[in-house]
Amino acid sequence: MKTETRMTAAALLVLLLAAGMLSCADAGTAETQQTTSMETEPVTEAVTEDPAFRDSLPDADLNGYQYRMAIFGTDIQRIMTFNDDEDGNIVNDAVYHKIRTVEERFNTDIVLADISYLEEDQIAALKKAVIAGEDSCEIAQGHDVNTANVSLEGLFVNIYDIPHLDFSKPWWFPQTLESMTVAGQMYMMFNNISYSNLAQMRVMYFNKTLMQALDMEYPYQMVYDGTWTLDAMKQMTAAGYSDLNGDGTKDEGDQYGYVNMPNYYGMLEPFHVEPYRKDSSGALYYEVNLEKTTAIVEKFYDLIFGEGGYLVPRKYDDYADRVYKIVSEGRSMFFYGSLDTAVQTFSNTDLVYGVLPMPKLNESDDGYYGGAFDRPLVVPTTVQNLENLGIVTEALNAEGYKQVYPAYYEIAMKTRYADQTDDAKMMDIVHDNVIISFTYLFGDYKSIFNMMWDLFNASKPTTNVASWCARNEKSQTKRVEKLAEFFEEHRS
Repeated sequence: MKTETRMTAAALLVLLLAAGMLSCADAGTAETQQTTSMETEPVTEAVTEDPAFRDSLPDADLNGYQYRMAIFGTDIQRIMTFNDDEDGNIVNDAVYHKIRTVEERFNTDIVLADISYLEEDQIAALKKAVIAGEDSCEIAQGHDVNTANVSLEGLFVNIYDIPHLDFSKPWWFPQTLESMTVAGQMYMMFNNISYSNLAQMRVMYFNKTLMQALDMEYPYQMVYDGTWTLDAMKQMTAAGYSDLNGDGTKDEGDQYGYVNMPNYYGMLEPFHVEPYRKDSSGALYYEVNLEKTTAIVEKFYDLIFGEGGYLVPRKYDDYADRVYKIVSEGRSMFFYGSLDTAVQTFSNTDLVYGVLPMPKLNESDDGYYGGAFDRPLVVPTTVQNLENLGIVTEALNAEGYKQVYPAYYEIAMKTRYADQTDDAKMMDIVHDNVIISFTYLFGDYKSIFNMMWDLFNASKPTTNVASWCARNEKSQTKRVEKLAEFFEEHRS
């Protein structure tokens, strides 16, 4: 695991909580986002003296430069990136202050682009505008796989060609930068301008109350010692099952060591099994590590279908709600899900939970990593001023890290005051080593990251990774060849 000497977002949270700068009031809910009566203030004053929070941007007056953000999607998704009004919600207000801080510092005007509200498929509308040479926005954000597909048409700027972006700063994710860069090219940004990536960061939740009842120690120390593995987790989950309703059948009325949804998002990314690979020159090629991938899938199979596990069938359209009900009622020892689940679901229950990274496959593996998803940011080739765009983009990124992330962490950690330091460290481990998979994004839903959907959701669940890979090798090889041609053609 890559380690750096720096203050991270979760470490900042602990500092702010200790200083009393963030409220500890209970969180509620609202139609679109988590709601709270907590008063909020920009949090930059306490941290700007720390070197980790100093950006490398020049002093500049941009003379009212308009920075238009085309934020495609729902209002919920939009507010994760842009908010032009305060509403008393600690996270929404932090997004607002992020925008205002950058506007005041550089004399710029940050607005939503008109194209954001088109009824049609917006990424298609952006594509049409760029092809026509229309200057419709400075930056755009959309669905991950759809945006990745459009990026292969040469309509977006190589992010490395934008001045003033400092990729050594903590508001850029080093593992994701490595994953998304091919031959010196990266056409989508994943950073702290939006907290979508944090909301969709996957963590392993554990039920503290249930562990105490079973006389188990919380696994924090195992993470610190490097012994938190899939096998260690399996040993714990086996003791978690109880036939609560006494019907002799595993069903939704029982207690489990582990419950899972039938979508398996973010489960393979932490294990570095990317089959879309890069050689020393940056050229792409296709190669599956069959032995390692099979071992991982077999471990997950044992977790889900073994003594303490349960899979909510995909035949239910509301399978997510069914899983959340089991977990929220304290009837599962472990659950792997997005951090936003804590904000949107668990914060409204009595569940006392902790957070861990995905376990390692083997103790000898180099560290713990996290899987995540995001709505990537792109810069159309029609942009007129990359100099100003780079300044505002980096500033928004930095302020998102300094202001929005601590606010969001504080909400996600609300019910765990006794162990907030350990949980903050766990979140740090995941956040600082999060991987947004190049293979998943560019695989167009047909890559190995969608494999468990086919294997585990079959009428007879199987772990036959070799058979799946053999069936898909030809099409996947052709997909990588197409990607390789694009990046080679645009190599500078």
